[in-house]
Amino acid sequence: MKKIEIQKRLKREQTKTTEGEFLYELKTSYELSPKVSESIIETAKKYLLRDRNLREGQIEVTLISIEERAGKLAENMNRRRIVLTIDNVIEDRKTEREFGRISLRQIRIQRITDEAIEQDGIMSQEDIARVLNCDTRTIQRDIQDIKQKGIEVITRGVLHNIGRGQTHKVKIVGMYLDGNTYSEIKLKTRHSIGAIKRYIESFMKVLAVNKYGIKGLNTRSIVTGLSENLVRQYTELIKESSTDTHRREKMQEMIESWEKSEELKKRMQRSGNRAVVTAGGVV
Repeated sequence: MKKIEIQKRLKREQTKTTEGEFLYELKTSYELSPKVSESIIETAKKYLLRDRNLREGQIEVTLISIEERAGKLAENMNRRRIVLTIDNVIEDRKTEREFGRISLRQIRIQRITDEAIEQDGIMSQEDIARVLNCDTRTIQRDIQDIKQKGIEVITRGVLHNIGRGQTHKVKIVGMYLDGNTYSEIKLKTRHSIGAIKRYIESFMKVLAVNKYGIKGLNTRSIVTGLSENLVRQYTELIKESSTDTHRREKMQEMIESWEKSEELKKRMQRSGNRAVVTAGGVV
């Protein structure tokens, strides 16, 4: 009974968001199925919400630059303004409904620490606790649980000991290369199917630039529209996976799939063009 009540509460909360209103309109006014309606929302978020304006569920915070090392007074350290996705709305509602609040909080920890690094910032455990509105002991327990799954949560306290480390995205792509289905990855990591598909698609972009011999981390980042840190990690994953027969064959399948998909090519070209313009260049 309690589980049913929680699911009803989450469904009510979802309808009170702008995404929920849009979802309602798609279902009622256009008579689309829930699955098709949610796919449309995911596509809209991917292609229409790309500027610096904060969307629902995001906040902007000031964090210490990832290049700053210990030994300096905090007030003397370089800082950056970072956008964090605290609530990914429908995806987060699904995660909470299926796996509970603790799993949702752990997904959020992985997401915001990753977002910070991609924007050249770094979060401390205190930063995470503050933005997620909980205590640091809870965050420490969650991080230990996440590490048990083989995923590093890179915070300021461990950054210069272990480096930027493998993010949950790299871990998930690795599972896909090992033959796990989307559903299997979802059960093991608690990440949504939509998020998993986005990680696989971003990896395919790096596979493509690798195949066509595009050199230079900065150039690869511009062409794919991904952060240099993520491109670096995906490039290392490609190199490591090339020594494994099964993974090598899987990557070849992905490249062949990419070559057949004009839409994926267009997406990468648009990503690269936007990145060039953002950097002050001319397309």
